[in-house]
Amino acid sequence: MADSPITTVAILGAGAMGAMYAQHFVEGGLQTSLVASGERADRLRDTGLTVGGTPLRAPVLDPDRDEAHPVDLVVVAVKHHDLAGALEDVAPFVGPGTTFLSVLNGLDSETTIGERFDPNRVLLCIALGMAAGREGSEITYSSPGELVIGTAAHLAAPERLHRVQTALDRAGLAWSSPADMEHEMWWKFMVNTCINQASAVMRKPYAAFTVDGPARSLMLALREEVIAVSAPEGVPLGDADRERWDTVLGGLPGEGHTSMLQDVLAGRATEVALFAGRVVELGRRHGIPTPYNQTIAWLLAEA
Repeated sequence: MADSPITTVAILGAGAMGAMYAQHFVEGGLQTSLVASGERADRLRDTGLTVGGTPLRAPVLDPDRDEAHPVDLVVVAVKHHDLAGALEDVAPFVGPGTTFLSVLNGLDSETTIGERFDPNRVLLCIALGMAAGREGSEITYSSPGELVIGTAAHLAAPERLHRVQTALDRAGLAWSSPADMEHEMWWKFMVNTCINQASAVMRKPYAAFTVDGPARSLMLALREEVIAVSAPEGVPLGDADRERWDTVLGGLPGEGHTSMLQDVLAGRATEVALFAGRVVELGRRHGIPTPYNQTIAWLLAEA
């Protein structure tokens, strides 16, 4: 029921983020499963995962093998290009009381989830300060970060938000719920667009972007193009958002790598379409030049 406590959690995506969150929910006493099908499900069953050296005690829910039953909370932690398939995998386990929380980057995953199921089941969410990595079946993390969660007029009711907040408390996961969640989403979009992409093409850790030089100059140029398109989209960013990012950047581990840089170094596909691609699209719509993001889109499309 929509007003009952969350007791069952399904995690979509068993990468560093998904596994780390799964471990927290397990340790918080919530019945937690990893949703996967086909070869991915077989691999997870056969090899399992460890998080911080501890085996992850989360069974695999396979839509092709397991009985359909609704879960209370679905945490979406796949890459964006895997989202559509992942939503089909989890569909048998979605019911009227199921709430979705997406930690995907970009501005669009909540819309995609709402179109497949129901916008009234979807919360807004961004993940801040999480530092984790995966090598094979081993996940390590230095900080679980904070989940910034909220809702909007066209999305889930506040009651669903309160249930998720309580579940995160049980899992020992920090959260905050700002009044203007849509502004928070755009701020994170700005951050991802400037630091993820600049680090991916410059192949530099966070420290390189805190001092004057080519790396920081590129990051700032990408940032300003996001700010330029934000106003005509109705969520204007400004000086306070610039200052906030500089403060956050200064607190990140200097030798740490962004997720996009990790993808480039590992030869994986990047999420450049979510960032540069989206900025270029918005620039065209509003007649605003976005040459830096256009260049990044060209470069990373070939990576």
